[in-house]
This record gives sequence, structure tokens and C-alpha cells, in this order.
Amino acid sequence: MIKIIASDMDGTLLNDKMEVSSRNIDAINEATANGIDFLIASGRGLSEAKPFLRNEVHPGYITLNGAEVYNQDEELISSNPIFRKSVKTISDYLKANDLYFELITDKGIFSNSEEKSVSSLAELLHILNPNTTYEQALADTKEKVKHSQTIFIDDLNEILDNPEYKLMKFLVFDSRQDEVFGPLKVELSKDKDIVVTSSSPNNVEINSVDAQKGIALMEYAKSKGVKPEETMAIGDNLNDYSMIKAAGIGVAMANAVPEISEIADQHADTNVNDGVAKVIEEVIKKNNTVGNCE
Repeated sequence: MIKIIASDMDGTLLNDKMEVSSRNIDAINEATANGIDFLIASGRGLSEAKPFLRNEVHPGYITLNGAEVYNQDEELISSNPIFRKSVKTISDYLKANDLYFELITDKGIFSNSEEKSVSSLAELLHILNPNTTYEQALADTKEKVKHSQTIFIDDLNEILDNPEYKLMKFLVFDSRQDEVFGPLKVELSKDKDIVVTSSSPNNVEINSVDAQKGIALMEYAKSKGVKPEETMAIGDNLNDYSMIKAAGIGVAMANAVPEISEIADQHADTNVNDGVAKVIEEVIKKNNTVGNCE
């Protein structure tokens, strides 16, 4: 019987309009009504993830790839920032190679270029949803940025050099993809205190090695007295790898990258076709069947 379901957002719970469909909302609420603990497991921070749910569902959150975990009351229950020595290693490399990056901290998200932030997010939306043209993705992104929590400043050193800020994640964007990210992964992987993942071919996400979705999901389950085999994780990209691997049942979206599809126990429909809702509906049926047989 499945007692916890953790779902990624981008390319998974979010459709091609970067929205959570009504069917997905209804399925999450139905899961909760049937005693299933639902978690959002995202590379996004809480302030970014929460608005997508329109206050219609109230899950727990594994955010920033596991750097922060919140319960259903949005109380912070764990935090795994990047060590200061690793912050310097990462920032020195990114600056030396003139790469655009955003800083996700315990006090907000910071960028030094609104133009690059918008274009990078539009490219991400287009890549994750190929049926959406880049032009449409750009228009959608410009609209969403108006309500964004990102704080734009001229010099990111104001944050990097300030010990009052905990650095939870570096988010790096580049349209050259593996040409840039290949050498980056090789170099930064020398630091065993950090982990490099991605949620799209045009980005990499850098966290503390302790900030992984799989680790966070298993710790959350343990705190609830739930066995690993009673957990399910749904995702589509590389930053979902650890939780797809760790969960009792790992589910890959039909639009998942090959690395995720290969390790998954089950496969779902696409994010455009309410794949998460269909999985949840099936879990509820199976749980009820098991419950009726006990």
C-alpha cells in the first residue's frame, strides 16, 4: 500500500502552460482524503512552488532539490545549505567561465540580469514542452516574471560575501548545454560536499550533497513511520533521479529523459495529459482494493 507520493513539478505536475491542471488538483485532494501523504518535490523554492497550487491543495514540500523540507503547515523541518568553502569553489568557477547563474538563498532568489533570467526560463519551458514555441514560451515567461519572487541586483557578490545568507542552491543556465556543462560537472564534482544535477538540458542545479530529493523523501517517510516500500516518487529529469531510485515505486513520465525512464518501476502519461493524476487515481484504487482485502 502506498502511503506517500512525491511529485516533481516542471515537466511532471506542471503542464505545457506551466499550470497544475484541475484534474491534477482533484487527484491530489482525493489522495489526501484517502490517507495518502502528498509531497511536492521540486528544484523550486517554497515561494516559487506554492502559487502554482492556487491554495487549492496543501501538501508538504521538498524544495530546492531537498535543501529545504516543509510539512503541510509550511513549517521548515530540515535545511541543508551549501558549505561556505564550497560556495567559493562554485562561484569562482562560474565567474571564471562567465556563466549566468542565480542564487537561491534562505532569504530569497537573486539574479543580476532580468533579461537573462527571462530568456533562460523561456528556453527551459520550450525544451520541456516542445509543442510550445519559443515565442509563446517567452511571452508566458515575461508575464510570469511580473509576479516572480526573484530579486534583481547589480552585484551578486553582495549575497555571496554576506555570511548572513545561507546559500541553498546555484542555478546555472546556458544554451550551449553539454558543451559548457560537461566540463563544469567534471570540475565541480571534485568537491565531494556538493552534487550537480539538472531539471532541463539548458541548466544545472548545484546543491549540498545532503540536499537530494531521494534523501529528503526517505527522511520524511521515516519521520512519519512509513516504510520505503510504501513510498512513490514521480518525475521526469535528472534532479529526480535520487527519489525515483529511492522510492518503493519510482514513476517516470512519458516525457522523461532516458536516464529516468531506464530506472523507473512504472511509466506514466505525459505532463500535458495529466500523467500525475492518472497515477494517483490508480494508486487510490489499488490501495482501496488492498484495504478491503485486509
